[in-house]
Amino acid sequence: MLPVAVVAVVVWVLWLVPRQVGALGYAERADDLLIVRGIMFRSLVVVPYGRMQYVDVNAGPIDRWLGIATVQLHTAAPGTQAEIAGLPPAEAARLRDRLASRGEARLAGL
Repeated sequence: MLPVAVVAVVVWVLWLVPRQVGALGYAERADDLLIVRGIMFRSLVVVPYGRMQYVDVNAGPIDRWLGIATVQLHTAAPGTQAEIAGLPPAEAARLRDRLASRGEARLAGL
């Protein structure tokens, strides 16, 4: 019975993880950043560049071992779940720098 359960869990993970990864995305627009995630329960977060306070790149030990990082956007709203997970570290650093410069440009224009 145990080997059947192990095989079932492995098959489930091999089926679910690629779908979850495929359901993550982001798009940089002229005035804001769109972040979309979720398979069954879709979530779309729109963050205007002028509302960003700061941008973090996080990578724990397992993330570093896997070669991925997470970009997290901080705004004045405490309930904002604006993060982009699973990026290569170089892409995460590029995105952080780009978002920070766009945020500063929009904030300076206020």
